[in-house]
Amino acid sequence: MKTLLTLIFTGILFFISVTTTAALDVANNELLDQKHEQVLKMKLADDDLTIFLVDTSGNMQNTDKQMTIDLITRFAQESGQAKIAVMSYGNDSQILVEPTTDRDLIREKLANLSTGGESNLTAGLKAAETLAKQQSILKANLFIIADNAPTTGDTLKKGIYNSKDSHSYKYANAAHEYANKLKSSNIAIRALVYLSRVPDSRRDHTQRFFENIQTHGFFDLTLNHNLDFLFEHKRPDATLLTGQFNYGVQIGNRDGQTQFHYSDDYFKEPRGTYQNDSSTYNPSLATMSLNLELSAWASPTKNDYLVKSDNAKKLLGKLGFEHFEANDGFKVKPTKDSIGAVAAETKLTIDKEDYTLIALAIRGGGYEAEWASNVTMGKTGQHQGFEKASQDVLDFLDTYIKKNKIKGKVKLWLTGYSRGAATANLIAGELNNGRKLPQVTLASSDLYAFCFEPPAGALENSGVKDAKHNNIVNIVNLNDVVTKVAPNASKFEFSRYGDDTELPTKEKIGNSRYYLLRDRMLRELEKIETQKGYIIDDFKWKKIGLNINLSSIKFIVTDNNRKHILNEYLEKIIETFAIEELLNRDYYVTNHQNSMREMAAALLGDSDNKNDVKILEIIKILVDLKATTEGGVFDRLLLEKLGISLGIDKDNTELSSTALELIGEFMIKHPNLGITLLANGNIINSAHQPELCLAWLRSQDKNYTDPIPIVQNRTHNKNTSEKKTYYKTNVKVEGEKFGTILGGGLTLENDKAELYAIPNEKGQFDGWYKDGVLISKELECDYTVIAESNLVAKFSAKNGAENEK
Repeated sequence: MKTLLTLIFTGILFFISVTTTAALDVANNELLDQKHEQVLKMKLADDDLTIFLVDTSGNMQNTDKQMTIDLITRFAQESGQAKIAVMSYGNDSQILVEPTTDRDLIREKLANLSTGGESNLTAGLKAAETLAKQQSILKANLFIIADNAPTTGDTLKKGIYNSKDSHSYKYANAAHEYANKLKSSNIAIRALVYLSRVPDSRRDHTQRFFENIQTHGFFDLTLNHNLDFLFEHKRPDATLLTGQFNYGVQIGNRDGQTQFHYSDDYFKEPRGTYQNDSSTYNPSLATMSLNLELSAWASPTKNDYLVKSDNAKKLLGKLGFEHFEANDGFKVKPTKDSIGAVAAETKLTIDKEDYTLIALAIRGGGYEAEWASNVTMGKTGQHQGFEKASQDVLDFLDTYIKKNKIKGKVKLWLTGYSRGAATANLIAGELNNGRKLPQVTLASSDLYAFCFEPPAGALENSGVKDAKHNNIVNIVNLNDVVTKVAPNASKFEFSRYGDDTELPTKEKIGNSRYYLLRDRMLRELEKIETQKGYIIDDFKWKKIGLNINLSSIKFIVTDNNRKHILNEYLEKIIETFAIEELLNRDYYVTNHQNSMREMAAALLGDSDNKNDVKILEIIKILVDLKATTEGGVFDRLLLEKLGISLGIDKDNTELSSTALELIGEFMIKHPNLGITLLANGNIINSAHQPELCLAWLRSQDKNYTDPIPIVQNRTHNKNTSEKKTYYKTNVKVEGEKFGTILGGGLTLENDKAELYAIPNEKGQFDGWYKDGVLISKELECDYTVIAESNLVAKFSAKNGAENEK
């Protein structure tokens, strides 16, 4: 229900809105130093062979066995098309999975993993060497997964171990000797050990043994069962880092997780846009920018605000960034006008020029009471809430640069989603308009600004579409209500810096092309942890129907006969509401802004409201509201009842009274627009889920798939190209004691005003009249609007009784 309220109260108005790892090849980076987490970073070429050599002796516990299976399976999934083999060693060694890239085969074979016997590691090392030679590969990666030093096999009395170390020291010497041989054969050895399973008397010897034979890292798996892999791939055009990151969407009792691909080489090219021959757009950088942004959402599973930005800290650490900082707004519970942002920096050398690359991500999710700022439009200038947020983030960036003594040339990687995107858009626009950063030089070609599903916060007439803003990429889903607000309607005229890049829709590219691209997107969506599927295409316009029998009229809700295009519906409801109810910025600020701020903070900053929306009940309340309205004043008890039906807690209905008056008045005039919103609440809300945007981007990114070229739609905001004409349909009711009406208000020229006459149990409907002429006797009347009209709906008493005057 909180989601639906978001749509109703803000979507229509403005928008929905390690301990340090012991791996030898991980650089000493403070951002990887996270308690109880280990990151295994490795170089991985497409023709490398990775061998997992698993100790399946009788010591292997069932829990360790399953963790081992999970670890190998996860490595297979995350390493792309790397060739993998799995071998075991107990009393002897055997091949469980021949070298393959078939991930399903690996999972199938691992399901049959069995344990028993002693630990003959030397046999396993010999078998691994033989397998590597048979494959004629240049390099092999060997992962030894064990819970004990060797206890059987070849022996060697003289070596680095003796009887004081362990009674099985001879086996350890032999295995150590053979491991040294492998080191000269271009086989990289990593040891993954369940160290806590080893008895105390042998634990130090076991750790020493495995640390001595490894070449690329020793990891204690009991410190972190979910060892984090970070792969470095050498590509012809870039060096790519691939791994997993956490983001701020809750999946069960943890944060969501998905894959990223990153390269410093993304920033070698100057910042550009789609369909611009003088510059370039990198789909891989766009996807990575959204990855970074999602990591900068407040973690929903952490209660301490000091660590709610940890997902971003960990991701940026993996990417090689240092000096991570979250601003003060991220470290405390959000207030009505706060903003969260994170920053980190790394050094780049491009064409012999030294740069500092600053990553700046603005919190676009989990911002609680900041909803109040989203509905703070202000009477003049840019959107007041977004403008304040942008200035706060710029101040944070200034301080960050000074504190970390950054000087010289910089590149700025700026990203945001939703509220964060509107903030990022204003920041980028101000920098393009000449705003300077302290101590550094930022060229416009070195600003990489990505705004995902952004509301509008700039003014249309302020040069927002000038060519200097082509370094700003706005990724827009036309079916996302957030991207259509704050309104561009007459007397509001908000816009965005830079042009919009539209994700594919049926109405833009045609059904056949859309379904081809959508299916590719859906395959990526299946790989992303998300709470919702893709239901946007299920949108239906809805219409109230009147089921008439001898004794009463019952309401029903049916599909409207309009084309079921969500984008067109959203444009209509937002523009109609803005023009008819909000009127202009001064009126909104004077009459509604304060209560809207209080309501947004109270309702949308707290936990979900689980009440169900009962559409037919709401229709009846609207009819009663209309029938009992006197002098334009609503009955307070009915207004409270409407709020409760919409999911507003009774204690907050007074707080939300002016907003409820807006909604009630609008739904009385436009019941089918309102009912369509209620019936499609989940669908409309789902369009703003970040996983959908990410799946679309991944489906066009060569790091995830083989993309099909798409003719991108680069547009100014659609509404700026045409101004629409609306006319009032004024309806006077005669015989109010015997009936009431729904419908009227403003309607777009040549569209239909959908009117309903609803007689009560004592009344009958006599017809719709214009200038004294009967135009229809139907209870449901679709009146075509070509100019302002004055209609009369006439009711009278049943059975010929006289109407009361």
